Amino acid sequence: MVEAIKSGDKTVYPFIFPINYGAMTSINYFLYDDGKSLTLIDGGIQSIENEKYFFTMLQHHNLSIHDIDQIYLTHHHEDHIGVVNRVLSDKKVPIYAHHLALPRLYFEEQYLRNKKEFFQKIYTEYGCIHLAGNRFEKMEQTYRNREKLKLKADIIPLYDGDSIGGMTVIEVPGHSPDSIIFYNDATKWQFAGDLVLENTPTNALIDYDENLNLLPSVLQYENSLKKSLELPTTWIFPGHQNPFQNHKVEIEKKLQRLKRKESRIVETVEKGYQTTLEIAEALYHKRVEREFLFIMSEVIGYLDYAISKGKLEKTMRNGQWHFMKIEENEQ
Repeated sequence: MVEAIKSGDKTVYPFIFPINYGAMTSINYFLYDDGKSLTLIDGGIQSIENEKYFFTMLQHHNLSIHDIDQIYLTHHHEDHIGVVNRVLSDKKVPIYAHHLALPRLYFEEQYLRNKKEFFQKIYTEYGCIHLAGNRFEKMEQTYRNREKLKLKADIIPLYDGDSIGGMTVIEVPGHSPDSIIFYNDATKWQFAGDLVLENTPTNALIDYDENLNLLPSVLQYENSLKKSLELPTTWIFPGHQNPFQNHKVEIEKKLQRLKRKESRIVETVEKGYQTTLEIAEALYHKRVEREFLFIMSEVIGYLDYAISKGKLEKTMRNGQWHFMKIEENEQ
């Protein structure tokens, strides 16, 4: 159990819910006491176990749901909103999230349709739609359950540079388009969501813009890491693993890892693997089918990143993208 972290009249109560979640051993959320009000930042996963943990931790810190004054969300992913509706069932409090999170948190019908259309197009063009059956089935499940899943409160939209509760909102897209940091300049604390985790990689997940075009997720992630790196920081409170210090060391490792991944992608194309699936299977072998969502997101994202850096080019053949390395004398 991670105990409260204090600075002056400000206190963070970490809720580190233990769970095997991919490569991660916890799903985190936080109660933040600024001396005047109590804020729930994120909400963990929706499960009976996490809800029990939530109440146990409230009791441990001599707090209750009725002490919570507002909720801040770092992004819309399901492992960050789990207890939010449970809190709202006892006490109506304002929720704040990035403006792009609103259709996602409300599970709006048009958003869900757009999401399916985008991934059908992407997986077709990148030659892997035959492996995406489980992904689309989950999308259909979400669509059917959208009324049950959506957050049941008005959500107040946030924008880059907004000030809220003594903290600054900083856009850090890449892991998701709506990812934000809540940064407290006085304490030098970052509530960073899934941007950077200690000793654990974070995925830059492919997503789309308002025109259903592929976003440059890896480039966004790189730039967001650099934003976080530049902030004077005493503690990072992440969405997984433990809160940590020495954020510069951790972020520099992440930036180096990003470049290594790009190099691996380029080297694989240079060896003659031209389609996305050929590249993915050369790098990850049988894991491609088992971990389809994350591996294909990574491969597509890094192919796009290498193209943006002028190292690869792509051409459409028979409805599918093929990739070639750009020789130095062509650049």
